[in-house]
Amino acid sequence: VPVRPGDSRRPPKALPHLACGRRGRQVRSDRDKFVIFLDVKHFSPEDLTVKVQDDFVEIHGKHNERQDDHGYISREFHRRYRLPSNVDQSALSCSLSADGMLTFSGPKIQTGLDATHERAIPVAREEKPSSAPSS
Repeated sequence: VPVRPGDSRRPPKALPHLACGRRGRQVRSDRDKFVIFLDVKHFSPEDLTVKVQDDFVEIHGKHNERQDDHGYISREFHRRYRLPSNVDQSALSCSLSADGMLTFSGPKIQTGLDATHERAIPVAREEKPSSAPSS
C-alpha cells in the first residue's frame, strides 16, 4: 500500500507467524551440516509431506477445515529449499517437536578439499622417461 506525503497511516507490519527467525523459519548451512527449522505448529505429522527431488527439499503442509477461536480455518503451505551439493542425501532426517517445530537436516560430505586451506600435492618420481616432447 503506497503511503502519500502527509498520510498518517503506516505500512502494515510483518505478521509474527511469517517472520523469519526463532519461530518462523530458519535455514542454517555450516561446514558440517545443513538444517531447516520451520514452525508448523498448526499441522500434525499426518498433515505434512517432506520429499527430496533432485537438489531440492519440498515441504508441504495442508489441513482440512477445522474450528478455532475465530470460526473455521483451513491452512496450506509449500516450501522449497535448494540443498547444498555436498549434503549426504542418503542420511537426511526430519522430525517434529512437541511445540510444532519441524527440523529437517542432513550431514555434509567432507570432500577433503577446502578452498580456504592450502594442500600440498606430492611429486612422484617415475623410473621411465616421459613421452612428452622435450624443449
